[in-house]
Amino acid sequence: MSTEEEKDFDVFLSHSHEDAEWVEELARRLEDSAELHVWLDKWILVPGEHWQQEMAFGLNQAKTCAVCIGEKTPEGWFKEEIERALNLQQKDKFFRVIPVLLPKAQIVNIDDFLELRTWVDFKNDLDDKRVFHLLVSGIQGVAPGRGPKEEEASKLPQIQVRDELKKLRQYRKEELVDEAIAQEYQRKLLDMDLLKRGDN
Repeated sequence: MSTEEEKDFDVFLSHSHEDAEWVEELARRLEDSAELHVWLDKWILVPGEHWQQEMAFGLNQAKTCAVCIGEKTPEGWFKEEIERALNLQQKDKFFRVIPVLLPKAQIVNIDDFLELRTWVDFKNDLDDKRVFHLLVSGIQGVAPGRGPKEEEASKLPQIQVRDELKKLRQYRKEELVDEAIAQEYQRKLLDMDLLKRGDN
């Protein structure tokens, strides 16, 4: 039985060809924002090699398999990949299988085995911070807790406006910007700030 320390990848992204573009964007975010090591066929497979063997090897080298379910029911090699991941989970207590519902996914596309697992639902879009946090937590094998701090995130635009106003005042003092342009920019910044406060 393997342990997590022996694995080279944090997550193997299993998906159908139709969802490749969306899944690649997810892979970028997992690497760039969460600093996870992602196995994605497009990034790993070398042209000319036996891709089925390489994908099976990649699955064995991952701590987690995120099964990305799109609009269509899994079939062909994609379905075999899911079955392989579920078999791995039976043999390896550390291995996790996470169903990931893409924006156009239908719940009916999740088979009986995947239904038994807690899934991550990107029905809105990839920018849903709470859902992304759930996925990262699942990949890392930790409880998600309360999730990202939304209050601090909502204050960020106001902090940025304040900083921009301070910079603008300094530019005016040093006469580095035309007064008419400075006034127009200041008006836009204040409008942004008021609009954000109104949303809250």
